[in-house]
Amino acid sequence: MTFAEIILPLAVQSNYTYKIKPEDVAEAAAGKRVLVNFGKSKIYTGIIKRVFTEIPDTVKDVTKIKYVESIIDEHSIVFDVQFKTLEWMAYYYMCTEGEVLKAALPIGLKPKSNWFVRFAEEDFDWQDILTDDKEYLLFEAIATAGELNVSEVDELWAVQNPMPRLKKIEEKGWIRLYQKMEEGYKAKMKTYLNLHPDYQDQNRLEEALNSLSRAPQQENVLMHIVSYHLQGQLVGKSELLKQMNVSTAVISTLVEKGFIKEEQIAVDRLPEKAENQKATHHITLNPAQDIAIAEIRESFLSQPTKPVLLHGITGSGKTHIYIKLIQEMLKTGKQVLYLLPEITITQQIIDRVRRELGSRVGVYHSRFNDNERVEIWQKVCNKQYDVVIGVRSAVFLPFENLGLIIIDEEHDRSFKQDTPSPRYNARDIAIWLGYTYKFPVLLGSATPSFETFFHAKSGKYTLVSLKERAIAAQIPQIATIDMRKEMKEKSTKGLFSSTLFQAVQDTLSKKEQVILFQNRRGYSPYLICMHCGHVPECVNCDISLTYHKYKDYARCHYCGHTEYLQEKCPSCGNFTLKKQGAGTERIEEEVKEYFPDAVVERMDLDTTRGKTKFQRLIARLEAKEIDILVGTQMVSKGLDFENVTLVGVVNADTLLSYPDFRVQEHAYQMLTQVSGRAGRSTKLGRVLIQTLQPGNMVLTSLQGDYEAFYEATVHQREELMYPPYTRLIRMEIQHPQQIFIEAEALRLNMLLKPIFGENLLGPDYAPIARVRNVYRMHFLFKLTKNFSLQKVRTAILNAINQYYQAAPNKTVRILIDVDPM
Repeated sequence: MTFAEIILPLAVQSNYTYKIKPEDVAEAAAGKRVLVNFGKSKIYTGIIKRVFTEIPDTVKDVTKIKYVESIIDEHSIVFDVQFKTLEWMAYYYMCTEGEVLKAALPIGLKPKSNWFVRFAEEDFDWQDILTDDKEYLLFEAIATAGELNVSEVDELWAVQNPMPRLKKIEEKGWIRLYQKMEEGYKAKMKTYLNLHPDYQDQNRLEEALNSLSRAPQQENVLMHIVSYHLQGQLVGKSELLKQMNVSTAVISTLVEKGFIKEEQIAVDRLPEKAENQKATHHITLNPAQDIAIAEIRESFLSQPTKPVLLHGITGSGKTHIYIKLIQEMLKTGKQVLYLLPEITITQQIIDRVRRELGSRVGVYHSRFNDNERVEIWQKVCNKQYDVVIGVRSAVFLPFENLGLIIIDEEHDRSFKQDTPSPRYNARDIAIWLGYTYKFPVLLGSATPSFETFFHAKSGKYTLVSLKERAIAAQIPQIATIDMRKEMKEKSTKGLFSSTLFQAVQDTLSKKEQVILFQNRRGYSPYLICMHCGHVPECVNCDISLTYHKYKDYARCHYCGHTEYLQEKCPSCGNFTLKKQGAGTERIEEEVKEYFPDAVVERMDLDTTRGKTKFQRLIARLEAKEIDILVGTQMVSKGLDFENVTLVGVVNADTLLSYPDFRVQEHAYQMLTQVSGRAGRSTKLGRVLIQTLQPGNMVLTSLQGDYEAFYEATVHQREELMYPPYTRLIRMEIQHPQQIFIEAEALRLNMLLKPIFGENLLGPDYAPIARVRNVYRMHFLFKLTKNFSLQKVRTAILNAINQYYQAAPNKTVRILIDVDPM
């Protein structure tokens, strides 16, 4: 008898054993997807982790083990590297292998089990049955379509859950409910035209052409298809119709006459230009880059499992070094993964890398649809890509021959997944992969995370520095503007100081470009009643509503709740509701008012939701079609525009006042990164930062170097027991009832406090205590170096198990976040 250990994409504590049908034994292999029955009747897609023949010790009755329903794949789509990664992540992040698998696999690779409904008998005479309106609609629809998905019944009846009603109808014997698997991925099919085999003989072909002497359009189309056939090629139907300007009737007639045939062929969804592009450029490094790359190579050779930090100032040419190292790695036959924090910076990097490396460069990010992500996964499986550029989820791709991982902007918080589980950091997974499989990992940043720089300074990582810009460009001049003084002197123009206003005018007069940064989208971060002081909050979350003028509503950025408030206060009824603060939308409005002749665009989450909107914005900025770009942190992420010479930070105080022990680090990183967008060519760049806190040490440190800032602030972390001197684990508990969650938090505290003592903080409410009508409280574990991760993990999980065993109500949800950001 043959068994298989199956990983299910569920938060179940262990994997499950299934039997393999005798006829499927030859096909069963680790890494293949299977359909299995889990629970009473639900069908799930799982992955075979291993195949074995010995009866598991935990199994008492082999006859009760269920069979695998079917094996989906001909070839494995997950390999040993991915299985070991699943195991490590489940252990380190205190979750299950199923949760990791769910995050790793594209949705398109997970067939879904859906409920369908059809008549119980084929000749069911439903029109003779006295029914109500809903049943009549249902029967009429089934009679037309043959079967209905339950989600279609949802729409038909305009109800959220039609199953109870459907089951009652089934009990009458009129309909049958059943489950059916639907493959998530569907290949993109394209119609091609070819000469019919019967007419590929010269004589038969001449007969066909002679018969069309009075139908010139058909004759021309047939000759066109013949010319492709002689070259061993097919011609796309849509391309032919467009090229020859004929109707589909011409094609249909040729098919009916048997002269040509139509063929449906699966085609690639990914951009064709990516497949056809060839390498055209060769990189020349400057002396500083030559020294840096020599140091990196030396570390790779002597200590391949030791991560390297390339600490280079903005504009120092780190990307050129990455490309050079990728080229060298590809010559050894190895694959390379190039991780970027967000899709917002991928297109410029993609174009640059493809210019250097050609078409065997894949891209993987969330703007691709489910089907496209499956095709990328398949291409990695088939080794069609030598290099993949991707965001954090690309770390799960099924590489078998990785030789190098590059993590650009390694400090960026986007590498960390906050929700759902697993709450992983792709940077840390990459480092684990390099250590486990003995290949180098290169981290790059102008402003490294304190944890990474701490490891580099202590010798755990190799530190390589680039302290000058790659070309003759100078580091931009940074100046802070005291808005207290400006407001006192009444010299401001709306949101802009006189200094920034004049600088924008001067920049535009020189036909140069401006970036204005504000890390808040919307028009106003909040509204306030000037009569009673009421601030409208979300009905579902403990957070103020953000006003968006372009749709004239106030919206919650946590749950999406929307209210059309206008100017009437919902508390006192007076028309004294005023907009306070400024988001990117308001800044854009004022810029257009003050600079009417300038082309102004906005880059934030609201304006870049479409698949290509961000790319179009970038292309227009590169082509100098935009004079002023207003944006959130998107504009700070590694973008390179040679004509941008002025960067204005409209309000730095929003970055300096957040209640987080990393606030100084994050503010310094953000301001340095956005400042780095100025003066990327030979033109001198300027950065003007408006603030009410000109003496803040973050702002006064921007003119110096990163290391000095790090040394001045990192010791505060040691005194307060925060990373990089300790490790943090955050535990959050959630429940819809406030009184209940407080009582259960105390119950959990009684289990945890005796173990962790002063190293446990809490319980306390989360900074936003209620989200989507669920209350949230949390604990924070501060773990020093002498804590064993294995013992900590065991203690926390045991405490949770004890809590659930004794808890009167099992509805409390407990979440664990290891290394929270």
